[in-house]
Parts: sequence; C-alpha cells; structure tokens
Amino acid sequence: MDALLELLEQYRCHLNRGSKSTFAFLEDNFNEYLRDLMSAASCPEDNPLSGKEMCNMVLDQFHEIEKNALGLIGVLRKYDAGQIISASMDAFSIFDTMKSQLMTRYSGAFRREVYYRIRGIREDNRFPLERKELFHIPHHKNFLVGTERYSMPGHPCLYLASQAELGWYECGKPVKFAIAKFDIPQEEDNYLKFIDFSEKLMPLKHSFFCWFHNEKDDIEAVRKYLLKYLYTYPLRAACSVVVEHPGNKFIEEYVMPQLLLQWVVTDKDFDGIRYESCNADENVKTLGGHNIVLVTKRFDKDGLDVKLRNCIKMGNPEIIDTTTIVPDPRISDLLAGKDIKEEPFYWGMESISSEYEKV
Repeated sequence: MDALLELLEQYRCHLNRGSKSTFAFLEDNFNEYLRDLMSAASCPEDNPLSGKEMCNMVLDQFHEIEKNALGLIGVLRKYDAGQIISASMDAFSIFDTMKSQLMTRYSGAFRREVYYRIRGIREDNRFPLERKELFHIPHHKNFLVGTERYSMPGHPCLYLASQAELGWYECGKPVKFAIAKFDIPQEEDNYLKFIDFSEKLMPLKHSFFCWFHNEKDDIEAVRKYLLKYLYTYPLRAACSVVVEHPGNKFIEEYVMPQLLLQWVVTDKDFDGIRYESCNADENVKTLGGHNIVLVTKRFDKDGLDVKLRNCIKMGNPEIIDTTTIVPDPRISDLLAGKDIKEEPFYWGMESISSEYEKV
C-alpha cells in the first residue's frame, strides 16, 4: 500500500487529547503528521500506485499545508489567551485559504438520503406534535440555543442524523421523544452544499487503492481527490477532538468547529457541514452514519430560515416512549436477554411517516 495512502489510516479521527490542552495535543499531532507527510511524499518508490505525480502534488502544497496547520495552532493559542477577535480573524483567513481544497458534498449527489431529527420529551418541555417543533429553533427563541461542537450559543441551526439510532444517541438517549424524517433536496438545481468531514478514513484508504487500480482514464481526478484529504487533515483533526470534560461551561474542543461554523454562516457557497459523530458512546462507533448541520442565514417572520424552509420537507412527527415498547417474540433470540429499551435498532424508527411536506 502506498505510503501516502497509509497516512489516511494512521491519522484518523477522532482524537483523544488526554491531559494535554487541545492546542498542545494538536501541535504534537500536526508536527508528526507534517513529518510523515513529507517523508511519504519524498519517496516516489514508496508510492507505486499514486506515482511520482502524486508525490509532486503533495510537495508543491506542503508549505501551505504546514502554514495552515501552524496557523490553526496559533488560533487556538490566541483563543486560550483571550484574544478572541484576533483568533477569529486568523481562523477565517485560514478557512478562506483552504476553501478550494475543502472536501465538498452535494445533497443527493450519490443516492437519495433520508435524515432524522429527535427531540426529547420531558415533563418540563411539553410541545405540540407538529412539524415546526422538530425543525430548527426559531430565531426569536435563540436563548434556547446552547453550545455544542457545531453550535454557536444563540444562533439556531438544523441538526440531522443519517440514522434514527444515531440521532437517539446524539440526543443523550432520551426515554421518551418525538422523531421526524427529513427529505433534503435531491435536484441538481436545488441542492445543498456541505463541507464534508463524514468519510471514514480507514475504508477510504482501500477505496483509493481500488480507484488507482481501476480509474486509469481519470487518474488525475483521483490524485486531486487524495490531495484534498491530505491537505485538509489538520482542520478536520482540529474539529474532531473528543471532549475530555463533557458538561462543563467551556469546552475547549469546540473552539475550532464553532469558528468553522461561523465562517460557513458568512460564506455564500456552503449551506452546512457533514461530519462524523464524536459521541463517546461505544455503540455510536459501530453505526457508520453521519450528522449534518445546516446553517441559518436569513429568517422569515416565523423566525425560520427562508432557504431551509423552502427546500426541506419533513414527515409527520411521531412519539416513541421506550418504557412502553414490548419486544416482538420473534426477535427474542436476537436480543439475547438485552433490555429492548437500550436496543434502538429494534424499535422500527425507520418506518415512521414519509408523508413529506414543507414546514
């Protein structure tokens, strides 16, 4: 396997920083990555599939990759020192530089994608079972918007999961919840454009192995595609550090993804970010799904984003109460004695309403 392709597996996300600060951990990680990237690209004989041309492409971009990586560390150091405005300006400049190399994905590019949103139900948060209640938080209720990895306090966005089960884990495994299915635009003239951090890098390594063997007529496109991943690793890594102290008022691992989200809000081309879950639950790692965050940019009189409201459709929301779920006798062997309340794959959530309508 090519040395450059091996880097995709060696430098996977998500990253655990341990006792180090985020910027100290990433500084060490980036220094190792830059060293290994230079070493791999400097030996064409170690890259027989991608070839000398691929090595030259990496070497041509190496200085910029290094500059961006060091710049991201500088952003985090400034933020840590309280220089928030300067840190944000530096981050936006780096994102502008990286924009042409960012991995992008268009809605409906490969297959019809269905997404889900879950909203927990508790005694203190009763709400009517209506489509708009599972859309994004309206702007006039932005006081409800807290801080998350890709969530800026006070700025509503729409968060969806590619699997109902993933959505349940992301919402903290609520006992009772409302769930709705979403249909995002599939038409070429109405698509949504995402920064794409959703690809699992180890399987991707093997995909590139196949492409370099089989796509001889378009090998240059494959090389450019690989370059994007190698070029953008520092940003993806900086957005994918696992939270060391969940529940605290300040989460340092959220600084970079929140800055990237702010940049997307101001950018005229991107509509959101598609990303792997950083949920620490071991079950999430086996799901293979992804999340998307759709940013809001212009609100109507109801406090909902004009573009999202006009192009996204939802099914009728339904309620699931895990305390009332009774296992079908036919799946008792599959449960193997497990409590069905902890086994979301057996709740039939994918079969909820597909009667899509706009909000």
